[in-house]
Amino acid sequence: MQEMPHNDSEEKAGRRHFLKSAIGTTVLLAGTGTVLSTFSALRKGRYPVAGHRPGLGILRPPGALVEAEFMAACIRCTRCAEACDMNCIQYFGPEAGSLQGTPYIDPVDKPCDMCLACGEACPTGALEVLTKKEDIHMGTAVVDERLCVSINGTGICGACFTACPLRGKAITQTLHNAPEVHSEYCTGCGLCESFCIVDDREGLRAIQVHTSLKEVLS
Repeated sequence: MQEMPHNDSEEKAGRRHFLKSAIGTTVLLAGTGTVLSTFSALRKGRYPVAGHRPGLGILRPPGALVEAEFMAACIRCTRCAEACDMNCIQYFGPEAGSLQGTPYIDPVDKPCDMCLACGEACPTGALEVLTKKEDIHMGTAVVDERLCVSINGTGICGACFTACPLRGKAITQTLHNAPEVHSEYCTGCGLCESFCIVDDREGLRAIQVHTSLKEVLS
């Protein structure tokens, strides 16, 4: 039998094709591993969850039932956000586990303007219908005296007082415009936190809204 002539160019092309295929497979496997490890990390809580503010808690929209009842009643329908003209209401993503699809408000991003449309839009009563701002209690603003310039003597501000929709009741002022929060009137809307001029290296404001939902994602 006559031996076929050896073709160096075909052999080299074959080797190049093999190397490309091998490299492509390696990259694909590496990418798949990265995606899987990322999802694993999210499930294990190693990445921060948007909407959860460690030490401060989750800020639910106005009229939210106590958390266990809220979670049972909320059907993740998004109607509360659709009714919000200011687009204050956001939703937890899949990294939040059982909280996925439920609404929250980030006051630093977009505080609640207390239009109260969300309660009227809620079809299940997870958000109660409220008619007066004074009936809202989403959380309580707390002043960090270390950071507040009007208290620590590094300046004179008053931004939180000016932003407060119930100024003179929820927030009053003392010497050098130092704010004093009255929890019995504070709605927890977050307007004070949003307008605070202090933003330290960790993103902390001199006044922050605290809620009772601090341990939900712990």
